[in-house]
This record gives sequence, C-alpha cells and structure tokens, in this order.
Amino acid sequence: MKVSKENNRSEYRIRINTLIVGEPAHWLGEWKQRGIITSYSDGIIQALKLYNEKQVEQDLKKAQITTLSTYEQ
Repeated sequence: MKVSKENNRSEYRIRINTLIVGEPAHWLGEWKQRGIITSYSDGIIQALKLYNEKQVEQDLKKAQITTLSTYEQ
C-alpha cells in the first residue's frame, strides 16, 4: 500500500493487477453492458464500497446485540 501526499492530503493507493474469472467476471460484464458501471475498475470500486457498507452494518448489529445483552444482565 502506498500513501501519497497530493494537495496536502494523504491518499492511500493500491494497484491491483489480476485476472477475474467465472461468475464475478460475468457480473462485471453484465453491469457494464447495462450501464451500471463505466469501467471494470469502477465496478470493482463500487463492489468494494458495498462490501464495506455491509461489513459496517454487521459490526453495528453485533455491537447492538452486545450492548443489549450487557444491559439485560
């Protein structure tokens, strides 16, 4: 992971050079045909953002359950 400073702000940059095969490749192709994504890189970024959003939701639910169980005791 590389951290670069442009315009006085830190920015994380990761270069990924990989081949995507199978069902995920099919999804990307369909999304591009349908105009949901503008490029394959855009598709990967959108998918990662959605994955992160789901993980944050799960973490919040887990914290709520922990808080409720602590409160009930």
